[in-house]
Amino acid sequence: MSLDKGASLFDIGDVVQYAYFPTDGLVSLVALTAEGGTVELTTVAREGVVGLSVLLQATIAPHQAMVRLAGAALRLSTHTLRAEIERHEIFRAALLAYANRASVEVAQAVVCQCFHSVLQRLSRWLLMASDRTGTDTLELTQESLAQVLGVLRPVVTKAAIELQDAAAIRYRHGRLFLVNRPILERSACECYELQRRRAQTQPAALDE
Repeated sequence: MSLDKGASLFDIGDVVQYAYFPTDGLVSLVALTAEGGTVELTTVAREGVVGLSVLLQATIAPHQAMVRLAGAALRLSTHTLRAEIERHEIFRAALLAYANRASVEVAQAVVCQCFHSVLQRLSRWLLMASDRTGTDTLELTQESLAQVLGVLRPVVTKAAIELQDAAAIRYRHGRLFLVNRPILERSACECYELQRRRAQTQPAALDE
């Protein structure tokens, strides 16, 4: 199925009826406040699955799953997914390995949110999105980036201008280009390098 940019695969409190295995594109798992504020917990791309709570016998979505970058996915009903988990030990082990990786990423995101600047977090997010989608061209608005980082739009605009002035990125008409990764990597916090090393040493089994 196609993943249309901005589409919600499920909202907080929904009964999770399907699991989604992205083949390209990027999905954000988002936490919401009562006042309507948002912050991204983690992203899912071709290395993972959206709807992982089913593996833990949970049927109610604890967060929103929003398509951040358009793409495509394989969709499986939760009933079928549970049956296949029971039938295939290798499949179950792959999902558990990914669940562990995702939980570590969420924990790292909490540290990043608390201790690192918006500029550092924006640089990290752009690098991770590029790594996971395999492209240096990202269809993103500044409003979308503000939602990802949990900040006001003027704050993310200021950080994006700093990166443009440093010749790390180029932004035009809702399309962001990573033009100098070494500069962007120097602007990112240490969380990016930690996550990149984990991905290299412990590749997600779902990639296979």
